[in-house]
Amino acid sequence: METLKAWLDGRRMLPPWVAMGIALVVLAVSIPYVLKLHFNNAPDIYSPSDSPTIQLRASLFKEFPNDETIVVLFEGDDLYTPGFLSALDRVARTMERHPSVDRVLTLTTVEHIEATDDGFAVAPLVDARKLASRSPAQWKARVLGDPFAPGLLASRDGRAVALVVRPKFLKESLARRDVLIALDETVVAEKLETHRTATAGTVAQTVEELRSLWRDSAIFIPTTFLIGMGLLWWVVGRVRPVLIGGLAMSVTVAASVGGLVATGQPYTPVTAMIPTLIAAYTTATLLHLYAAIQRARIALLPRPQRIARALKETLVPGLFNVLTTGAGMLSLLWVDIPPVQAFGLSGSIGTLMVFLVVFVLMPPILLKWDVPRWPRRRSGLAKARRIAAAVSVFSLRNARWVLGGTALLIAVTIPLAMQVKVESNLIEFFSPKHSISLGTERIESRLAGVTGLEIVLTGAGRDALKDPRRLAEIKALQQWLEQQPEVDRSLSVADMIEEMNRALSGEPAGVDALPTSRKLVEQLMLIYDGSDMFELVNREFQRGRIAMSLNVHGVNEISAVIDRIKAHLAAHPVEGVQIRMSGYGQLFADQTDRIVNGQLKSFSSAFIQILLLMALLFRSFRGALICLIPNLAPLFFIFVVMGVTGVALDVATVLIAGVILGITVDDTIHLYHGYLHRIRHGVSPVFAIIRSVESSGRAVIAISVVLIAQFSLLGLSDFRPTAHFGALCAVGLFAGQVFELLLMPALLGLRLPRQDTTLKARSA
Repeated sequence: METLKAWLDGRRMLPPWVAMGIALVVLAVSIPYVLKLHFNNAPDIYSPSDSPTIQLRASLFKEFPNDETIVVLFEGDDLYTPGFLSALDRVARTMERHPSVDRVLTLTTVEHIEATDDGFAVAPLVDARKLASRSPAQWKARVLGDPFAPGLLASRDGRAVALVVRPKFLKESLARRDVLIALDETVVAEKLETHRTATAGTVAQTVEELRSLWRDSAIFIPTTFLIGMGLLWWVVGRVRPVLIGGLAMSVTVAASVGGLVATGQPYTPVTAMIPTLIAAYTTATLLHLYAAIQRARIALLPRPQRIARALKETLVPGLFNVLTTGAGMLSLLWVDIPPVQAFGLSGSIGTLMVFLVVFVLMPPILLKWDVPRWPRRRSGLAKARRIAAAVSVFSLRNARWVLGGTALLIAVTIPLAMQVKVESNLIEFFSPKHSISLGTERIESRLAGVTGLEIVLTGAGRDALKDPRRLAEIKALQQWLEQQPEVDRSLSVADMIEEMNRALSGEPAGVDALPTSRKLVEQLMLIYDGSDMFELVNREFQRGRIAMSLNVHGVNEISAVIDRIKAHLAAHPVEGVQIRMSGYGQLFADQTDRIVNGQLKSFSSAFIQILLLMALLFRSFRGALICLIPNLAPLFFIFVVMGVTGVALDVATVLIAGVILGITVDDTIHLYHGYLHRIRHGVSPVFAIIRSVESSGRAVIAISVVLIAQFSLLGLSDFRPTAHFGALCAVGLFAGQVFELLLMPALLGLRLPRQDTTLKARSA
């Protein structure tokens, strides 16, 4: 106990060389893991592995192809000439040899069902070996006369064709990137780059997210360090504390990111915000320590006593800061999205690392190597003192007006906060001028939408989907689906069987040609010698799928389509068939409930944990509420800003409540801890309030500048979820600073007699 008390009082520290050695060892152990950083943004990692959608997808991939694609659009007036078609075929054949590619769909690789004298035959839509057998006009007429190609692989005006690369099921973003790079190189090698006007598709979208992640990491991580060190210089005004701060940031960030790698977690756009968060939090914690050292310097204490007194003042609040910030981070475990949970776990461990580095390793290093005296008036901390004191005096003098005005402001802006929507839109993750946004828009203006959604049909036994009545019900369902404005095309085994029967019977296009007898269906299956149909139904004809092309990309729009389909199926079921929704669209739509439920649980968990921790620290439930109220106001303000600007709640912005509540409450703890300390030493309440704000408030303002600057940096990202997270965190931290300096003195001074408050505030 004596050792612990000595450590808490700042009288017991590690030997300087031991502290430096530990810091360097942690850094040396972490760096190899950081160098093995596993970048990944594949869509499946955003869903729990045991979720029904993931399990259904896994079972479907055993029988059916992946529904994620890269779509390349070629445009021109010579698309049906032998030169272009042969080059297009060579691109397709080259890409099909890529180890990560399952199939390439284009005019020369898909089947065409045509009538023959003795029935029907399955042949290539465009036979690359017989291009000279038809004129370009004849090839064009054949393609546009096919029941499936127009709208999927060729525009109806004949001026655009598509090449669709369908990878195998790839769990890694790097593998997706390799496929896209190989495709780009092949298109260039075949001299088709002048015809290519767009590239899109879900695989291309995730690759662009990966590239954005790389750019952000390469720019923002070092810039965050430079900003942190620059602001430390502004606050302290000396080189050695800044360099020691740089060492602290290096250790904490490297350990946090290295921990992600060591535990097998991927580095996603969500977890990529960990370095900025930990660097900012390290800087903020250091500033509290440095502010206490500065106060001890002003008190003319010798160097060892300065460090000891600074530790005594900041260590206990710092410990509770770690606990409250960690609680805010851990609350994200309630969000059932694995990268968000990884962010929360890594952030909580990182904050613990910050505490150990700043309060255990850095003080002996400062004591040993930071020998020269600190300046008394020159630093940014001294300049911040006047602002903090002026705001606190104003708040004390006008406590009721401040609290009443805040309550009125909240009441007036509640409708704005209620406008916040839960939304994720893959296309809107990028700016309208981004290549993926422009490419998607161009492709969807000429062909079908690029968002895939599937209806999985499972019969009771073998050959269940050969029943003509079921085929007719499936066809009726498709006709209803294609009346929905969001559904451009649908395709199922019923389409294939109908086309075979049309070729066999000679029925014209537009006339219902579905077989009416089971025997005829069996006969068609005996004649069919292709393979395309078995991408829509398994060979046992027990399970099949209706593949849809949607022209919407937002999770709310996709969810609305899914809900409408489910309602229609409930009213018009397919007899004897179990129906489930799947595909990329379903995977994406699942995020809505996870975000909403996770946000509610996360905020409730963080609020309760932080409230209880502060009640334990201050041994007062009232004191905990006084500290927490100013930190709820900026959270509300963030939602108001989101409602006004239209920024939605998504996988990135869902992090904000836990992060902001965990960080902003730190400064409040320091302020209130200083207030209680002075009260216990006989200082009057008014002077205790003002002096606490003067001493801790200087660091609080400086810390806010540091944090706002570092989070604002993320706002420059071209990946909008990251930009929104950074900008809103900066807004929240600024609002937190304002509300903290306004509301804390007002809440503390509310019970004091007005005359006493006014006189003493004026004299202060």
